[in-house]
Amino acid sequence: MDAAPLVIGIDIAASRPCVAVAVRCGRTLEAVEWREADEREPGDRGRMLAWAAALRPGVIGVDAPQRPKRALPAAAHSRVCDAELLRRRISVYQVPTRAEAEAKARRYAWMHTGWAYFKELGRRGYEPPAPGSLPGELGQAPAVLEVYPHAGFVTLLGGTPPPKSTRQGLRLRVLTLRRLGLQWDDYYDHDSLDALMAAFTAWRFVQGLATSLGDGRDGSLWLPVTAHELQGKYARLSVPAAKAALAGLSAR
Repeated sequence: MDAAPLVIGIDIAASRPCVAVAVRCGRTLEAVEWREADEREPGDRGRMLAWAAALRPGVIGVDAPQRPKRALPAAAHSRVCDAELLRRRISVYQVPTRAEAEAKARRYAWMHTGWAYFKELGRRGYEPPAPGSLPGELGQAPAVLEVYPHAGFVTLLGGTPPPKSTRQGLRLRVLTLRRLGLQWDDYYDHDSLDALMAAFTAWRFVQGLATSLGDGRDGSLWLPVTAHELQGKYARLSVPAAKAALAGLSAR
């Protein structure tokens, strides 16, 4: 494995551009390149994927479900990984079956986009890691992970910070990423912060310090904490409590 491997985080959207960031992971975690792709622009997704492939990242974290929920008579309302988050009081989007997604195409447009990214990354040689495999293991294909930045912030801080739609919530996420050692230019918005957390989760996977939830049949979701660090429940954090949690967070 390279002394300074590179990972990519992609925040998926449909009604606005997808945002991707490439992070070089050496002594520091430095955002070295950014890219946007608009689903409304023909060929933009292909250009994004060509850019990502040219950088040859070891891991790509994608902020979207990797596939629809199984359409089985006995299937639960939620995927296994989503049920695990809900049990821990971490809010999550419900993933539909393919038929449900097609019936409400506009509502689930961003998930259709995410499924397309996973499919096309698979064609380029990126695969979800096999159960029990080690990051960077000889002969293992480069990995693509389903990640969830909101759950990343929650599990790292030990509770749910104020919403990112608020000024305090957005600022706390910036400070969290800075505290974790990520370096980038001064610009940030919701999408760029989610892309950075997606990349950080990919880096934790490279380190062998990420945890997956799910059974693989509907997709495994990766969190940037170890199984030992994963808590049973996560309460909402007030702004003072979130700041206290941030103060106790060390660079990883």
